[in-house]
Amino acid sequence: MRRRIRSWFVKIRSLPRPVLVVLGLLIVLLTTVAVFGGYRAYDYTMNDPSFCRSCHTMEEAWDRWKTSEHRTVSCHNCHEQSILASAEQVILFALKRPERVSKHAFVPDEACARCHESGNPQWKQVAETAGHKVHVERQNIACTKCHSVTIHRFKPPSQICAVCHEAQAIGEKAVKIKEMSEFHCLQCHNYLREGSPLRPVRQTCLECHQAIPPKRTVGWPAKAPMQFACGDCHKPHEKAQPVVNCASCHQDALKAGLHTQQVHAVTSCTTCHQPHAWTLQSRKTCQSCHTDKAAHYAPTLCNTCHDFRTQ
Repeated sequence: MRRRIRSWFVKIRSLPRPVLVVLGLLIVLLTTVAVFGGYRAYDYTMNDPSFCRSCHTMEEAWDRWKTSEHRTVSCHNCHEQSILASAEQVILFALKRPERVSKHAFVPDEACARCHESGNPQWKQVAETAGHKVHVERQNIACTKCHSVTIHRFKPPSQICAVCHEAQAIGEKAVKIKEMSEFHCLQCHNYLREGSPLRPVRQTCLECHQAIPPKRTVGWPAKAPMQFACGDCHKPHEKAQPVVNCASCHQDALKAGLHTQQVHAVTSCTTCHQPHAWTLQSRKTCQSCHTDKAAHYAPTLCNTCHDFRTQ
C-alpha cells in the first residue's frame, strides 16, 4: 500500500507544472465545497426550524410555534438533544414513518434561564420575582410544569395553580368572599412582583378596593394607629368577614367605662370605630346613637370631654 502511494506521488510530481497548479486549485476548490456543504448541512439540521418542519407530523407544533412568543427562537435553542439522538430520530422517522411526533428533545430549565435570567430586556426577567423565587428557587419545580402544559403554549392556563393548590383554588380552602371567588389566583398573588412576598401586600388589596364602588372603597389615613397588613385581619381563604379580635390587643380597654366587657358583649367595636381609621374623626359616630345630642357643645368632638378609656 505504501509503495502504491509513493508511486502515485512520483507520477504526480512528474506532471508538468501548469497541470500541477490546476490540480492543486481543483483540490482546494473541492475541499472548500465539501467543507462549506458540510457546514450548511449541519447549520440547516441543527439551527434552521424548517428542518424540523420537514417531518409532516410537525405541522401542528410548527403552527403553534409560529404564533407563540418564542417564534423568533430556533428549535435547538430550547430543545437540547445530542447529535446521535437527533440522527436516531431522523432515521426512525425515515424508516417507520410514524403518524405522531414522539416525545424528544427535552427542554431543561437552563434553556429558559439563558433568556429569562440573562438581564436582557428583550425577554421578561423572572429571577427576582416573587413567584419564581418560591416555585423555582425554593421548591425546584421545572419551568415546563407550568409553562408548557400544551405544546408551544407558554402562558400558564388559568387552572394551573389548582394542579398543586387544589384545596386553595377549588376545594375546602377556596376563597370564601363571594365577589372574589371568581378571581384568578394571580390577581392577588402577584407572581411577577419583585422584592416582595408572593402573598398579597396592602398595596395589592388597595389597587382593587380604591377603585370599586364607594360602599366597598377602603380608605387608609396616613395617621391611622394600626398600620397592619390587610392579611392580619382579612383571611379570604378562611372566612368571608374580617377575622378581627380587638380584645387580643386591647384587653385593658375592656375593664372600665364605655369599653367594659359587658358593653362590648352587645356592641361591636366597629360600631364606633370605623375600620382602618379607628380613631373618632367626627361627632357623627356618637350621634348615630345619641341623636338628642346634636347641638351638645357642637362642634367639639365628644371624646374631648368624654374620655372613654377611663370612664
